[in-house]
Amino acid sequence: MSDQANTTPVTDPFRVLGLAVGAGEDEVRARYLELVKEFPPEQDPQKFRDIHQAYEAARDPLRIAVRLLGIQQATSKPWSEVINEQRAKPPRIPVNLLLSLGN
Repeated sequence: MSDQANTTPVTDPFRVLGLAVGAGEDEVRARYLELVKEFPPEQDPQKFRDIHQAYEAARDPLRIAVRLLGIQQATSKPWSEVINEQRAKPPRIPVNLLLSLGN
């Protein structure tokens, strides 16, 4: 049995790490190192696994983008599906703007 079968997805990595949602990269790394010292894998493997998953999730560029843009994820569509939807309906550019580009 693989290790991933025993893991649960991290829903709020900042809560697991004990940080505010707006915590920066340096704060996330510093807190992660503190928690790893407090809960080394030899003493508490499950807690360490949870902390590590939260750290990886907090560093995930897509999650950071969602947080910074303030996007509410009501559905859990794959990013590829969202991108394809946006390609299918490109933004409308006002005619005045298009004409001004030609001058």
